[in-house]
Amino acid sequence: MQNKRSLLLYNFYQGLSDRFTNIDRLLRHALPVLADYLSADRVLFFDWKEEKSIISLRTMCQKGKCYDLQEDIFVDRYSPEVIKLLQDGYMMSPSLDYPAVYVLVQWRSPQGSFEALASGQRARSAYGVIRVERFKENKPFTQNEIESLIALCRELSSKINMTEIDHYNTSQLQRAQALNDLAKVFATSIRLSDSLIEILKSIQKSFYFDRTSLYLVDPKTNQLQEAYSADLSGEVKQIDISEALSKNFTSGSDGTTNICPAVRSSDIVLTLPLTLQGKNLGWMVFDNMLSRMPIATEDILSLKQFSAQIALAIDNARLFEKVQELSNYDELTKLALRRFFNENLAQEIYRSKRFNLTLSLIIMDIDYFKTINDTYGHLLGDEALKAVSSVISSSLRQTDLPCRYGGDEIVIMLPRTTGEEAKNIAKRLSEKVSAIELNPKYTGGADIKLSISQGISVFPYDTDDQNDLIKRADEALYYVKQHGRGFWALYGDIKEGKMK
Repeated sequence: MQNKRSLLLYNFYQGLSDRFTNIDRLLRHALPVLADYLSADRVLFFDWKEEKSIISLRTMCQKGKCYDLQEDIFVDRYSPEVIKLLQDGYMMSPSLDYPAVYVLVQWRSPQGSFEALASGQRARSAYGVIRVERFKENKPFTQNEIESLIALCRELSSKINMTEIDHYNTSQLQRAQALNDLAKVFATSIRLSDSLIEILKSIQKSFYFDRTSLYLVDPKTNQLQEAYSADLSGEVKQIDISEALSKNFTSGSDGTTNICPAVRSSDIVLTLPLTLQGKNLGWMVFDNMLSRMPIATEDILSLKQFSAQIALAIDNARLFEKVQELSNYDELTKLALRRFFNENLAQEIYRSKRFNLTLSLIIMDIDYFKTINDTYGHLLGDEALKAVSSVISSSLRQTDLPCRYGGDEIVIMLPRTTGEEAKNIAKRLSEKVSAIELNPKYTGGADIKLSISQGISVFPYDTDDQNDLIKRADEALYYVKQHGRGFWALYGDIKEGKMK
């Protein structure tokens, strides 16, 4: 009999010699074999959370097929039956009206829950229960069959333990790769929006949370500034600030923002503050609210390790944007500088060519600006230039781009704008500039009225070349200055002799 059991165990071991990526795959392979060896009608596997007095039905095998199931059953951990199961490793069913045997399965799990992380544990004992049933012929299990079942379950425990370790090691390699991918994101993403999107995509691709959310605050005011989230699909969406404030945040009496206790860390939610040198940059929230799957200890450790680098990446991106803004915009007028303008104009002309769109260009300068400087000084000249620039910036669409092209010369790019529409814009700008009232402290009490001269060219009607487009607008401006100043002219009208 002993030799027969040894052969049975050997065959069972050989049948489980493949590598299984997780316990579920192993059970789907092992349970039908158990059923066949013991002539059982059904074999079930339960997870046993001993500390919660609950066993959860996980897999059922019947007629050679396995099914994933989910059913929680309460058990009294102090009942004589449960005590016997823990002591002897098996027990006969006390409640079913057909033969059934429960066998304890135990292994060491290298993974843990949030509580395991908090207590410093890195591995824990895990339990399962195998129930083998015979309900067709109602044939009782012999003592020899029970001993064979216990031996087979002991072998299964060993295989589960190996599978868990293998799964753990594979997960560790995946985490290492994920962290390596994140490091590449930190090294390559410069723009803030790009950084946020790539960070969220990379985390979701590597860790498979139900959702990852990122909330940024202004380091100076600690008020919520922007928020993004990514789901299992990897799609990144911007979160409405007012919605985020109402659901997930509280505001202090000083206007600061704090994350609500409801979204702080638990088994299925991980909240990490993003801090750098004492500055609060925001929070990242990782949750499995839908699947209810506990977040693994190793994931928590990995993300905690990288939260400082995520904060550094965000801070660097913000710093880069500030530097870019300083290098792209004129300090006095807050208008774009020539290099930045030319780059955007080239892109807009390419887009206009591709989609057969119209684009207009206005070049202007302040009439008699040199005289203002020579008579009243450069302080008034600067004041006049700032006032005109402010009027222009506040009068244009978001897609338009004004630029300080040199001295008092300002050029405006107007995408998807015809010549007639550009003339209407020029008229409106001229009227607003003429209404500017300069500060008397710079004028010495003199009433100085400003006016502008403007030349307009249109793509592609005047030319389809970037440099020529600027040149045509400049020629139209020259015409205006030669014919009295203070008005506007379209290059095409001048060429066709329509100007009076």
